[in-house]
Amino acid sequence: MAGFDNARLHTDLAFAQAPIRIIATGGRAFALARDVLARMAVVTAFEQVGGAESLMRAARDYALNRKAFGQPIGAFQSVKHRIAELYGLIEIARANAIHAAARVGKSDFVEAAACARISATEAYDTAARDCIQIHGGIGVTWELGLHLHMRRARSLAIEQGNMLYWEDFLADQLTGVAA
Repeated sequence: MAGFDNARLHTDLAFAQAPIRIIATGGRAFALARDVLARMAVVTAFEQVGGAESLMRAARDYALNRKAFGQPIGAFQSVKHRIAELYGLIEIARANAIHAAARVGKSDFVEAAACARISATEAYDTAARDCIQIHGGIGVTWELGLHLHMRRARSLAIEQGNMLYWEDFLADQLTGVAA
């Protein structure tokens, strides 16, 4: 079975004559499923933060070494600002992920997981795009493998609920609409 991200393993499972036991029904089953989804989303948020940080460091290192017009491209304001913005996005995402992990089992855990997921997705997507942009033409070649981060950022963005799912959930919670 082929997948979008070859670094991600997946398979089909078939259970034949396996005994089952119902652990929850109705609203309790929905709440349990949402809690499991939120836990998976927090783990994914940490992976996204790590990927974004790796890309930010790659962009920083390249900007310090690559020269244009006789000076490192990191001396140009537009490059400095992009890397500084990445740093801010990553630290916000990291803080949200740590906060969500600390809220496991609390009444506001799913909301914290939604915040972590949204900010981490934004950080990784932005880091992938900006790192490739900072690297210029070499950023889209196989030489550096930055395209693999872009692919991972896009595949993680849709796992465990996409941005629309988490944004809608968070908006419903903040406005008091039952979700």
